[in-house]
Amino acid sequence: MGFVMAEVVEKPERPTSKPVILWISRHKPLPAQLDVLWDKLGDYKLITHEKPLSTADDAVKLAREVGADYVIPVLPMSFIVRLVEVSKKERFKVLRAEMENIHNCTEYPCPDYNEYMDTIMESRDFNTGQIIRRHFRFKKFVILKDILIVTEDF
Repeated sequence: MGFVMAEVVEKPERPTSKPVILWISRHKPLPAQLDVLWDKLGDYKLITHEKPLSTADDAVKLAREVGADYVIPVLPMSFIVRLVEVSKKERFKVLRAEMENIHNCTEYPCPDYNEYMDTIMESRDFNTGQIIRRHFRFKKFVILKDILIVTEDF
């Protein structure tokens, strides 16, 4: 019995170019976030997508279309789970911005606000209609390697 030799085809090397970062969020990146990305990656190409996406696969399709090396999504958890799942098979990584909840602001403008690393998210109390301002501070990026949802019967 003879062996059939398969031709070995090597993948072409990717041209050395700037890493492509796909930022999917209604909110623009903070200056501190951009600086951390620069420190980690050097010069990079940032592509922002601010419009809503209909499905998780739309996010995956967008990452493929732009040739993303890194995807930073601020999306529903089901979308992020799908991106992480696909990232295991493809060449992009999914990053998450770790944000510390500083406080709910009692003054406006907040005297503790730092425009370099902070964001303030406004929402309304459903019962009273009162505006709530939650103050967050960027800490770091982490790579999402896996997301595990553990359930039990109800």
